[in-house]
Amino acid sequence: MSRIDVVVITAMGEESTPFLQRASAVGDPVRVGNSVQRTGTLDGLGALFVQGGIGLVNATGAATAALLRAAAEDPEAPAPLVISAGSAGGLGDTVRVGDVVIGSVVINADADARAFGYELGQVPGMPASYAAPEVLLEAGNVGNPGLGIVATVHHGLLVSSYSFVGHDRAPVIKGQFDGVLATDMESSAIAQTCASFGAPFLAIRGISDLCGPASDADFLVHVDDAAERSAVITAAVLRSWQDAGSPRAENELALA
Repeated sequence: MSRIDVVVITAMGEESTPFLQRASAVGDPVRVGNSVQRTGTLDGLGALFVQGGIGLVNATGAATAALLRAAAEDPEAPAPLVISAGSAGGLGDTVRVGDVVIGSVVINADADARAFGYELGQVPGMPASYAAPEVLLEAGNVGNPGLGIVATVHHGLLVSSYSFVGHDRAPVIKGQFDGVLATDMESSAIAQTCASFGAPFLAIRGISDLCGPASDADFLVHVDDAAERSAVITAAVLRSWQDAGSPRAENELALA
């Protein structure tokens, strides 16, 4: 057994590919529920690459299975860093296709229990939002990593929905969540699962479309490129995180 320092969760195979191409010692795929897990090494870190499937429920199951595996392989170690990677739809006025959004805060856009006194986006009994640990946000200040791409990296609010957000719903979400930058279909579920397990979490998503009239077609054209940019920025963040100190050694992320 080997220790898992970081878990990278993507929804689709197209989003997993650029991570697997960067990794070494990639193991055989193992199906767990509806997810597929592969072990490997990424920039010197023990990694678990998870293709979890699309949507909030699939993401929850994939994150749970990954965190349970990490705990079983090294019961004494703190929970690994979990990264929600891949593509997202851009909603912010300054966000463009090809940019990358790092979610400093993640919210479930579909949760609405305001009738019972909860905030919009808050799952009853859970936090109203999920903020990334400051040490991860500092590591995310990578700018242009100089790794063969020019990418604008935004930091801010990312929301998740069970629906693919097109031009009809985009203005609704922008009106409900001030300053929202991007939307995907998994990150808030992974963030909620990580909160339950005490695992640090960060969403790093490449923008494949702008939630406009042609968002579905744009997504199909740009999903590979968005995934590649997500992988490049993730690699840069992991290197910055390691340079800031020994990963997990002092349990600083789990306690942040």
